[in-house]
Amino acid sequence: MNVARPKREISIILPAYNEALHIEKCVQEVERAVTSLSDSYEIIVAEDGSTDETHRIVASLAENNPKVSFLHSPVRLGKGKAIKNALGKAKGGVIVFMDVDLSTSLKSLPQIIKLVRKHGGMAIGSRHIKGSKVQRHTSRTLFSLVYNMFVRMLFMDGIRDHQCGFKAMDREAAGVLRHVKSDGFFFDTEMILRCKKLGFPVMEVEVEWTENRRRSESKVKLFHDAKKIGIDMLIFRLDHR
Repeated sequence: MNVARPKREISIILPAYNEALHIEKCVQEVERAVTSLSDSYEIIVAEDGSTDETHRIVASLAENNPKVSFLHSPVRLGKGKAIKNALGKAKGGVIVFMDVDLSTSLKSLPQIIKLVRKHGGMAIGSRHIKGSKVQRHTSRTLFSLVYNMFVRMLFMDGIRDHQCGFKAMDREAAGVLRHVKSDGFFFDTEMILRCKKLGFPVMEVEVEWTENRRRSESKVKLFHDAKKIGIDMLIFRLDHR
């Protein structure tokens, strides 16, 4: 694969939907964390059709900070498509994306970047491996365990946690995202499966993870979306028999 020479060492992508209460603090905390690793970085906020003041807040941040870039969509695209759009703008040799609520502690940022720099491919946060510390509602933990077990059984990929929104990859592995079809819950899983299928290393890293109350209540209606998740999984399975 022909991969363009990176113009930055690190790109951080933050997909954001109705995050007016949190986005400024998130950008500030991410910037503090990444500046300890490199001064060659960019933070891309992929705002995804928000109906609150998220886009105005991010536009102001970008206007006053050359390290911050702002991608605005007037309509809701879905997390996957927002990340793919941002990927097309990313200039980093290592590309990271994470949830704006920072459920995953930024303590793990140096490790996932170090692993990608050393081995290439993808490094992902995992809530289901030894050493991880997780605070989460029991029902969502159970759903996650069952989902991940089912994916491992169906695709034999050996990954313990496909859905943690804390992932880093090199530019070559990031090219896989152009071919990911799902833009919803299955997006993270499909990305990992495609990387594994193409022979990229996928390394799991223990994390500290605390559930955000808003997310547990409304952001992802897991049981309501189970049918769509199953359809996406079946389509991928049929396409890659």
